[in-house]
Amino acid sequence: MSIMSGVIFIAITITAVFLIYTTGVPLIKKMQTAAAIEKMKGVFAELDEAIRQTASEGRGSKRTMYMKIDQGKITANSTQDVIYWEIDTDVEVISPRTYQHFGNMVIGANLETRGYEGNYTFSSPETPCYIVENEYLRVYVKKIGSSQSHTSYNTTDLLVAIYNKDMDKWLNNTGFLDISVDFNSTTKTGQGYTELVTQGYNLPYGTVSAFLNSTTIDYYINFTLESGADFLEIEGSL
Repeated sequence: MSIMSGVIFIAITITAVFLIYTTGVPLIKKMQTAAAIEKMKGVFAELDEAIRQTASEGRGSKRTMYMKIDQGKITANSTQDVIYWEIDTDVEVISPRTYQHFGNMVIGANLETRGYEGNYTFSSPETPCYIVENEYLRVYVKKIGSSQSHTSYNTTDLLVAIYNKDMDKWLNNTGFLDISVDFNSTTKTGQGYTELVTQGYNLPYGTVSAFLNSTTIDYYINFTLESGADFLEIEGSL
């Protein structure tokens, strides 16, 4: 009887230690990452203030700042006029594809998408497009009219091309996407426009929205590319 009690006691002890380890380690890592983010938030707030003061003092003014980076890496992008601090972590401190603005500072997770205007150059003449791009894909949606000035178009005109960066391949066959409502061919054509919902860098996702006023029904088509996604979401709504 005493031997059995000893065996049970040891088994319970080992299980308890295992539970403490599996639940405690992620919590510690989460706390460490959160602390690192808060520290860098303060560093960047000081940096922003120094830049503001220097800019207000005119030509020739300068400041020297020292930053100690315990985790992650800092990069500067002169094209975007942005300084980045990036940290890779397997714990969820910030919800994916979300961000917050603190003055000139943005804190977020999975902000790898950008939206901008450009031309699809493999056509003659070149096709003006709204472009959404992340780590894997670059998606071209044709610029059509505006919300104030509708233009006639066919839904086969909307999605001009998709470039897969990893494969170095194009999906750009003419009219490769055909959209209709309830297989009604009259809903493929009409008056409408396309627009880029949010323009800029460091977005959780990019969306180009198309509106079509057909003879049968009015509806929207949203083309959305999320950060970290190697696929395009296409959603229709009335």
